[in-house]
Amino acid sequence: MSAKRMHIDRDRLYTDLQYRFDYVSQFIGFTEVDQELIHRSASVVSGLVPTIVDAVYDRLSNYDATWSHFAQDQDGMQIKQTAERGGYNGSQVSIESEVIKFRKVMLTKYLKKLVTSEWNLSYLKYLDWVGHIHTTTPLKRSNINVEYIHCNALFGYLSSVVLGALAKVTEWDADTRDGIIGAYNRFFWLQNDLFSRYYVKDQVLTDKEKAAVAAEKKEKEDEMRRRLRMESMLNAAVGLAAGSILATVGFKYLARG
Repeated sequence: MSAKRMHIDRDRLYTDLQYRFDYVSQFIGFTEVDQELIHRSASVVSGLVPTIVDAVYDRLSNYDATWSHFAQDQDGMQIKQTAERGGYNGSQVSIESEVIKFRKVMLTKYLKKLVTSEWNLSYLKYLDWVGHIHTTTPLKRSNINVEYIHCNALFGYLSSVVLGALAKVTEWDADTRDGIIGAYNRFFWLQNDLFSRYYVKDQVLTDKEKAAVAAEKKEKEDEMRRRLRMESMLNAAVGLAAGSILATVGFKYLARG
């Protein structure tokens, strides 16, 4: 047991990106040495990227629950949908579809950034954006909304593919290879956390999120009031029309009498 227990500010874990990243990094042992090892792997990993990307999308294509997301309009691409709303259906999207080619390019860029980017706040914000863009939150409305179970499963598979490929590399000595594999393993846990932070709130919201939730609630209430007003106006119009008809019929009846 360490001589001095480190204090962690619980609220800052949910409101301060750098603070959260530093805490999780320290906890799992992701250090500057790991960052250097990932950069050191660039020359080898860059050559593995196409194989890794193909493996990921082949796996995604095996399940309608994951593949159906590519049948939806994507940020940066508009896709004509033929699937019924609410169902798992991605049959109109093939592995050769433009949307899959587009997504493969994005994953390729992501992996290349990993081995070349400086570990600064700008890159950290990019990793956080990768997590945020896939989720539905009060602060973001986009067409890419993936349930966390699929994101978690994908990271498990992606890490196994990458670590398996690294384990076969012969350009490094055993210690270097083990160090690089460990660095990537810890990185994937860090990235997974930057996904989960948008799904698992643990009852802590930032001021912006609180404001967004309040605004969304007000918008729904305003919409309900508009509907009630329209229904009231419609009922009134129907009542007037019915009254007019009855009056006309009554007048004719009295005239006949």
